[in-house]
Amino acid sequence: MVLSQERVIASSKVGECDLTVEANENQHTLRLRAHHPKYKGCHIDKNSMVSVLTAGFLKNDSSRLEGSYSSLFIGRLIDYPWLSQYLATTAYGDQGWDSKKGRPAAMDINKYVSQLLFRRELVAQIEMVFEKGGYRVVGVSVEKVLVGGFREVPFYQGEIHPGQVPYDAQVWFRLERN
Repeated sequence: MVLSQERVIASSKVGECDLTVEANENQHTLRLRAHHPKYKGCHIDKNSMVSVLTAGFLKNDSSRLEGSYSSLFIGRLIDYPWLSQYLATTAYGDQGWDSKKGRPAAMDINKYVSQLLFRRELVAQIEMVFEKGGYRVVGVSVEKVLVGGFREVPFYQGEIHPGQVPYDAQVWFRLERN
């Protein structure tokens, strides 16, 4: 029998989805998990994300964070439409992105998306949660970037621009103790 190494630090309900902050003590990593009981996608808004992370980082009871953690894995961006939309619209307006070819002009797509998601304008929106818990975001790592048209961007309401943009990826925020 294999016991899970992850323990739930905080949780909340967002629509039909359960949003949990989990800690893996052996790997010194955290995970923000969005789970729908019927395997449908979750649509986590910024306030819900910040709220559950705040609950996790500021816990004072026996389930609080202990030790030091190197990253927070949030899963797929499409579970966080506000992040997916940020990625798509920022890439579309960026000179380093070739929307006709659907790829960055001069670098690996994972590195490119990581750099967009590590921009101050985005990180500042969630960083205060980490700072309260004694951490800071020192980088973003991504893999499995998906590229498509604006119609594929979850809940996108803006102008449907031509071309291809990144809109989904597996994402880790790299953390460091203050």
